[in-house]
Amino acid sequence: MHNSDIKKILIFRLGAIGDVVHTTALVRSLKTFNPEISIHYLTTKTPSLLLENDHDIDKIWIAECKSYKYIYKFSKKLKEEKFDLCINLQPSTVRNKIFSFLIGAKKTLNYKKDFNFHAVENFWLTAKPLFKDLTLPENLELFVPEILKETFIGISEGKKLIGFNMGVSSTRQGRRWPLNYWRELAKALIDKYNCNIVLTGSANDADFSEKILDVSSNIKSYCGKLNIVENAALLSVCDVVVSGDTGPLHIASATGVHVIGLYGAAPISRTGPYGIHAVTLCSDRNCVPCNRRKCKYAKKGDLYSLCMEDLTPDKVFDQVKKILE
Repeated sequence: MHNSDIKKILIFRLGAIGDVVHTTALVRSLKTFNPEISIHYLTTKTPSLLLENDHDIDKIWIAECKSYKYIYKFSKKLKEEKFDLCINLQPSTVRNKIFSFLIGAKKTLNYKKDFNFHAVENFWLTAKPLFKDLTLPENLELFVPEILKETFIGISEGKKLIGFNMGVSSTRQGRRWPLNYWRELAKALIDKYNCNIVLTGSANDADFSEKILDVSSNIKSYCGKLNIVENAALLSVCDVVVSGDTGPLHIASATGVHVIGLYGAAPISRTGPYGIHAVTLCSDRNCVPCNRRKCKYAKKGDLYSLCMEDLTPDKVFDQVKKILE
């Protein structure tokens, strides 16, 4: 099949929010290559909200579960669309291969995870065998409704606005920055700039994040109070966002805001924030990145990995200062 024969494409990625954000570079590339291509995107409910205002996607499909019975029934519905190409960006499993086969596209391209590439480029490379002239965008782009952005512009009160996304997966010790570090950074920034700080994240992040509220009345929490699109709008109006390796970090970078990623065990070359406005800080320990869930050098009962403790507040403050000044 020649790429000039491809008029209708289904892209699907059912995974985490950050993964779906990373796949949007491929959407941009395909539309740049041929603006007439119709792109459908299949994902799950929460990340689908981030794609609703994407003018490069013609239709969004939502998968409600992953049972074999469901995917068989759902694939019959998708088959009626008569896709010329299916780009399967899911990890290589029997279930996903069966699903992409049942969709019945004329051609299917399957993603292969390769840690030699950043996730953005890895997803994008899936289409290269068929589209030799694709170009990789230097930035990610999410389309956040302007009316939503306007609802948050006033919260800066004319001051610099800094976003803290403090929550990360509870099973990933090497991703969480120490609470006392967040407190020190907040105090230093407010003392220096009299800025406002907003805390973002889910309701599950509130217990950890809101422990810094007593530092200053300039700090306000939105944890668990916004849906994912509202959260993207809030992040987009910040002057800078500081975050660990988690979905909101990648959402923020895709809105075009300056971001500082705090990385421990995770490989920056694979999952670091993508784009020209992104800065990543990590430890210079020889064991970094180990990509382990728990630090093998930490003592029993330690809450944080040693590599995250190496990222002292003054190092992060200096990066914020460079951006703001």
